Amino acid sequence: MWKKFLPIVCFIILLLLLLSRFDVFPKPPMSEDEKTAAAYVESHGYKIEGREGKAFTYILDKSRLNSEAASASGNLPYIQIWGLQENDPENYFGKEISTYAFTVSGHPLDKQYNTHTRVTIMMVDGEVVGGTSFPEAKEEGLLLTGWPYGLDGRTLEEITGLSYAEWSVEWARKYND
Repeated sequence: MWKKFLPIVCFIILLLLLLSRFDVFPKPPMSEDEKTAAAYVESHGYKIEGREGKAFTYILDKSRLNSEAASASGNLPYIQIWGLQENDPENYFGKEISTYAFTVSGHPLDKQYNTHTRVTIMMVDGEVVGGTSFPEAKEEGLLLTGWPYGLDGRTLEEITGLSYAEWSVEWARKYND
């Protein structure tokens, strides 16, 4: 009995996977925060090619920015992200940070890496507080690694005016207990 339905089940699963690859299934409507984030992305001249919705939410506190053994503690992504922001992270301690991710075209990193760029917008209480950008991998299964860029594609050094070593000392002085 099962052998009779196995090809049909396999066909349906394969069809669903194929259809999901081509965005046949509609995405849920955007929340107000996601609409605000999308408008912010577009105000920078980037064209939204795709959206991931709410990517991540967390409460920001000083411990997330502590750089001592950052990779072991899981703090490195927070340090990388907040190190690129014009806004002082201390202004957002105790607040919920929601991030919204978009794939865009027309970004400065597109030409540099010959690909689309993923931008992530950070929101607090319905307001944009910052963002980052990162080149997307061209081939499925290929992951690009490294430090993100500022929303406009600038590096940490370009944003802060400091070398990484200088910035690292200043960061540790400010956020390590």
